[in-house]
Amino acid sequence: MNHVSRDGWVAYLADEIPEYLKIEYENHLYSCDECLSIYMEVLETEEASVVSISDDLADSVMKEIKREKGDAEEEATHIRKENSLRTIARHYLIAAGFTILLMAGGVFQSLTEYVDSVETTSVKETKSLTDGLINKTFNWMDSIEKKNKEGFINE
Repeated sequence: MNHVSRDGWVAYLADEIPEYLKIEYENHLYSCDECLSIYMEVLETEEASVVSISDDLADSVMKEIKREKGDAEEEATHIRKENSLRTIARHYLIAAGFTILLMAGGVFQSLTEYVDSVETTSVKETKSLTDGLINKTFNWMDSIEKKNKEGFINE
């Protein structure tokens, strides 16, 4: 077999030749050092181009991932804000509904009546306590006054 050209090795590495030709090229590599060195050069060149392509591909994929991630984060932030507003509105509606139910059931009316009764009870007790203290104070002062009058009269 004659030596394989550089283009032949490029085609071999690109898997663009038939199977029987691949077998001949491989068998030729075992016996020909010149073709082996050409094959190694082509292999290194192809690897370098594959590495540069894969680096470019990796860079473009990473940029796309970052862009998609940024879009996803922006969308997630928007969804969180929307969910937050929905949650606030839901809580407000629940509170308003309970308020209406309590008002319709007369709970607030009975509550105000209870507070009024507690206030009048405590005011009455306070008045009676205050009145009692005032009465005792006046009685004590009257007794002191009587003793003073009796003391002046007895002397």
